Amino acid sequence: HLSARQAADRSESLVVPMTTSPSTTQPALATTASRLERFRTRSLGAFPSGERGRTMGCRDVVAGSTRRRARVLAAASIKPLDPKYDRPPDLKIAVVGAGPCGLATALALRHHGFGDVTVFDRFPEIRPALGAAFNLNGGAAVLDKLGLLPEFRAMNNPMRLVRSRRVDASGGPLDRLEIMTVDVPKIIADDPVARDALVSATDGEPLCGTVMRADLLRALADALPPESLMLGREVTGCVTRPASNGPGDTAGAGRSVAALTFRDYPDGKETTEFFDLVVGADGIRGVVRESTFGKSPPKYGGIRIIFGCTAEGDPEAVNARPESEHGEAHQWFGDGCYALVYTAGGEGFKQHNVAVCIADETETDENAEWRVNGGGSRRRSGGTSKGKSDPAAARAACMEALERYAMPRDVVAVAERCERFFDVGVHYHDPMATWSDPRGCVTLAGDSAHAMPPFLGQGANQSLQDAWTLGEKLGKVRLAGRGAAVDAIAGVDYYGTVAEALAEYEETRKGPTSAIMLSSRVIGFVETGR
Repeated sequence: HLSARQAADRSESLVVPMTTSPSTTQPALATTASRLERFRTRSLGAFPSGERGRTMGCRDVVAGSTRRRARVLAAASIKPLDPKYDRPPDLKIAVVGAGPCGLATALALRHHGFGDVTVFDRFPEIRPALGAAFNLNGGAAVLDKLGLLPEFRAMNNPMRLVRSRRVDASGGPLDRLEIMTVDVPKIIADDPVARDALVSATDGEPLCGTVMRADLLRALADALPPESLMLGREVTGCVTRPASNGPGDTAGAGRSVAALTFRDYPDGKETTEFFDLVVGADGIRGVVRESTFGKSPPKYGGIRIIFGCTAEGDPEAVNARPESEHGEAHQWFGDGCYALVYTAGGEGFKQHNVAVCIADETETDENAEWRVNGGGSRRRSGGTSKGKSDPAAARAACMEALERYAMPRDVVAVAERCERFFDVGVHYHDPMATWSDPRGCVTLAGDSAHAMPPFLGQGANQSLQDAWTLGEKLGKVRLAGRGAAVDAIAGVDYYGTVAEALAEYEETRKGPTSAIMLSSRVIGFVETGR
């Protein structure tokens, strides 16, 4: 990567700086004015003074930009864009995967002007009682932008406090040592960046709360038109090619299409359908990723997590934690084990959760489908069973770990009341060089692009931010435009091609997600004593 001065010394074609906020979970999105200034300074061969951030790599410098710049500066007047073209193109878009990322991506695309968006998933329904709970912060800000703030407020348990304490199984002097206490609303209020990003402009309240995964899925699915959900259609392959303009091809001359192959249930018949754009949001072992970029199995992190959650509407389970602690997340750090107790859900339907993290070199699969009670977790590399298909096995493993590492009674009390358990092996992907194909027909989002360990609680948040950023960037495509640099000089913030918008989407999201993935791996080692 070249610095601004190095680039100015070596070439007339300068790389473009991308501003990010200090918080890696909330990248700053460039305004029209700042983007216009960036394009102007690139055309003039200088950077704005004092601009913070990093630069794009040399691979992003477009050959011929010098000629484009000369053409721009030579233009005495630029005609306005024809009003009939002043909107996003009529793209036929497929989103593969009906998880939080896929559903949010479809909503974000529709929000930014795309009407022909369909979500495909191999399961025949948005399944209830699926998964445990997670905290939303940056993801909650996306829900606010999508108009789903009332739904978030109804299903979330506001996060007030995080308490971190030490556990010493030998009963030594460090046992129950208070490591730190975080007042979440105060942290948000005192930090200007956090305050700007995580306080809703709609109701003025902090955007930080814990939701059940199943509740979030229902809220996102309910916000989509029923006809945009095609469930029970399994994607088995994805290829791109130049458009033939034959039957089923939607692209115009000179453009390309993506072909999805489906296996439809219950008959198992295979069909093919063409799309202008395919978004792979089908998870850590996604078919779209493998079909487009080749096989790259996720790596096992040597850590196993057993999640447990209480039943919805169980009055006795609600009392497993004092009501005064419902807004608190309690972390316990032992030697070789980490336990977390937290509560999710809106007023009147709280559900308590426990997560027990253990160093375990025997590879357990990632259980991306959130099969209850482990549901046949197995060793991927050797194919040998871990023996967790017994419905009681995950519960027993959880309780045994809590006893072995001398976790406090309040953790055990929640685990005893849990109705279902999920046994998860921690896997991750190394950062990818690119998330999109060169034709601009396929891109990735969420775990398909950047599966990360869960130790910073950012998987869902980053997926939702992918969804919003992708929709925002694609919403600025004007296929009849004159190129981003020309439009910027004219005072218009557009992209001339889908591929250009996808490149900007990647540049905005790769930095934060890569940093969080690497930090999460380190935190996992610390929490489990590895």
